[in-house]
Amino acid sequence: MDRSQIVEQLKDLGLTSYEAKAYVANAGLGPAEPKRVATEARIPYPSAYTALKALEAKGWVEKIVSKPVTYRAKKPATVKATISSRVEDTFKELQRIYRAEPTEEAELVYTLRGSEGVLGKIYEMLRGARESVMVVTPAMGLEDAKVMELLDGAVNRGVKVRAVCDDQAQALLPPGVEARTGNQVAFDLLVDDKVALIGLPDHSACGWLDSPAVASHFKQFMELLWATSSPA
Repeated sequence: MDRSQIVEQLKDLGLTSYEAKAYVANAGLGPAEPKRVATEARIPYPSAYTALKALEAKGWVEKIVSKPVTYRAKKPATVKATISSRVEDTFKELQRIYRAEPTEEAELVYTLRGSEGVLGKIYEMLRGARESVMVVTPAMGLEDAKVMELLDGAVNRGVKVRAVCDDQAQALLPPGVEARTGNQVAFDLLVDDKVALIGLPDHSACGWLDSPAVASHFKQFMELLWATSSPA
C-alpha cells in the first residue's frame, strides 16, 4: 500500500485530505515544524498548520515544542486503540438500543449501503424535522452541500438544531446551529427524538431506525455526548 492509498484509508476514518496527508508526513518525518510537514506532504503551509492543530485536538499528533512549534505524530498503534475504543463504545450503545424494544417488531435497525441511499435518508430526515435535530459528526460528515442546505432550512423554520463536531466541522455549520466541540469518528443523527441514524462519516453505509421507543434510548446516548463535549 503506497502513501496515497494510506491517505484515502485515513479519510475513511474521518480525517480531511489535508489532515491525512499531514499525519502521514509527520509520521514519516518524526518531530517536525509545520513548514517541513507541508513540504513533505505537498500541501500549502497554512493548510498544514491548520491540519496539525486539528490532528492535535483529535489525538493523532502532539505538540512537543512551542517555539518553534513542533509536532510529533502519535504512534499508529496508539491512534488505532483510541479510535477502536470510541467505535466500540458507540456500537455497544447501539446494540443496547437495538435490544431495548420488544422482539415482536420484525426489524428495528435498517441498513443502507452506498452514499446515494444514505444521503437520501439523511435528506428525508432533515426535511421532516419539526422540533429538533441533533447531529454528531467529524468534518467529513458535513461536506455534502445538500446536508448543509437542509440544516439551514431547519433552523429557518424554527427547528432547534444542535451539533457536536470538531472545529473544522463547526466552520461549515450555518448560523443558528448550537455547537459544541468533540472529536467523533461516526455520523450520528437524531430528528424529533423519533428517528435516528448512525453511519460512516463518508456516508457509504448507515443503520437507521424509526421507533420512538428505541430512539428515546439513542437520545440518552446523544445527550451524554452533548453533556461531555466542550463549549464551542
